[in-house]
Amino acid sequence: MGVTIVCRRAVASDAKSLVKVVRSAYRGDISRRGWTSEADFVGGDRIDVDQVLALIEADDSFFLALEKDGEIVGCCHIQSREGGCSYFGTFSVHPALQGAGLGDYLLREAERLAVATYKSTQMEIDVLDQQAKLIEWYRRRGFSLTGETRPFPVDERFAKPFRENLYFVVLKKDLRSG
Repeated sequence: MGVTIVCRRAVASDAKSLVKVVRSAYRGDISRRGWTSEADFVGGDRIDVDQVLALIEADDSFFLALEKDGEIVGCCHIQSREGGCSYFGTFSVHPALQGAGLGDYLLREAERLAVATYKSTQMEIDVLDQQAKLIEWYRRRGFSLTGETRPFPVDERFAKPFRENLYFVVLKKDLRSG
């Protein structure tokens, strides 16, 4: 019997599972098992159920849930922006499953749905500048650094930096080339 992988739009009842997988990928000790961890740079909850629900229910965005044998093990958020661009964020795969191709699959589905849903011609993402391996992962998948940076949003509950001068670099990908 094989493994069943399903990528679908998330619904409100998925919110708690989505929060769990995001936190597992980025914050706390379990995140250190993967390579996307921000645990050395940032503390805090990163996201909560109310924030996820707001993103699921927004008119200009959707969340994708990636299931392995019925359990949510990955997710991402897509938001329509001006100028034919979609923002790709909250991209997470459980640390124990990173490196198995699930992230590639989820990213391709997100790109496909951004084009189908919003007629997007570009996709944009913010990545912490200190996440060199993650930036290179995106570059291997067709994203390019734009030269633009964005400030890190310090928040006592969700994003407490452990060092000064954290910021995001912006990457974009042209979705018209397939």
